[in-house]
Amino acid sequence: LEFRRVLFRSGWRRANVISQCAILLLSLSTVASWAESQPKQTSEGASIVNTQCVACHRIAGQPMPRSTKKAPDLIWAGNKYQRPWLVSWLQHPKEKLYPVGYDFNVTRKGPHRSLAAVEAEQVADFLGTLKDQRVKDQVMRPATPEELARGKQLYREHACQNCHWTPASTKRGYTGGTSSTSLLNAGNRLQADWMYQFNSNPNDFVPESGAYLPNPPLPEKDIFAMTAYIMTFGK
Repeated sequence: LEFRRVLFRSGWRRANVISQCAILLLSLSTVASWAESQPKQTSEGASIVNTQCVACHRIAGQPMPRSTKKAPDLIWAGNKYQRPWLVSWLQHPKEKLYPVGYDFNVTRKGPHRSLAAVEAEQVADFLGTLKDQRVKDQVMRPATPEELARGKQLYREHACQNCHWTPASTKRGYTGGTSSTSLLNAGNRLQADWMYQFNSNPNDFVPESGAYLPNPPLPEKDIFAMTAYIMTFGK
């Protein structure tokens, strides 16, 4: 019986390795075939991603739990990141996005590779083409003072700051837990429409995310209000 268990564990590990290799090869082939049909600036960015990024970041495939990945997915980077922030951060990746490490794992906290200015522009061009059809444009609009006040109330009631670094009038300028991504600069880093879609159901993008999900779910007007409030962070 113990011998069978050993064989089962060994087989599971082998299958997991094969699965990860298949995902990596899919990402590599996706970049290579896509780059051939794109303008030079964008295809050069695809080449950089192909050689320097896909070993850690996925750019194709279905959403997967954080525990199965080394770093955040870039599958929907074109919806998620604001280009000026992305270009700047790729050159100077000092801003802590996951204070303890991705998936609250200190082994995934290593320094991120920095790029030259022209490379950062090229990578941003390529990543800007990676989009998810579930993210609808112009869902978010300028919020009223009342909506922002409601968003602030909801953020506190649902204790979002327990997991996310959050701007605060403290000596260090922020408060909050470290079990998830920092929101200190969310208003400059993230696109509002992506943030709205993610807040609607985090598990759509990160299965088994562990994110707090209100029960019953928040109505759309409250998701809008809280997203609008988060988008003021860093402004």
